Amino acid sequence: MALKNLIPMLNVSDIEASIDFYREALDFTVVSDPTAVREWHWATIRSGWTEMMLSQTESPPQPIANADPHASTTWPAIFYFYPDDVARLYAQVVARGFKPSALVDTLYGMREFSLSDPDGHMLSFGQDADQVDREQTA
Repeated sequence: MALKNLIPMLNVSDIEASIDFYREALDFTVVSDPTAVREWHWATIRSGWTEMMLSQTESPPQPIANADPHASTTWPAIFYFYPDDVARLYAQVVARGFKPSALVDTLYGMREFSLSDPDGHMLSFGQDADQVDREQTA
């Protein structure tokens, strides 16, 4: 039997603040029933083909201040996204007033940046650097 899909569920301290963050920073929309958000403090959000669930609990995670995964290897999980255009997404996130890590080319060949959500969940965004360079010179 093969697994068909993975949809992470993130433990959040404030469902409305988390929805606002994902909507404003990354253009996610709520696709679950609004009643679930109101009554259960739970939501499924989507951007493109990517879905995540958010669940507000009584024991919220402890945010890590000024977290930068490029400076640490101790993260329990990093959510890694593959956008169509990582540089454009980076510019959009910065223009909207968020403070991601620098957009860098890594030693493993990715052009990427990271951003923490309000609860300290690490979100990384990457694109093959060689692919980006080929598309820019074509």
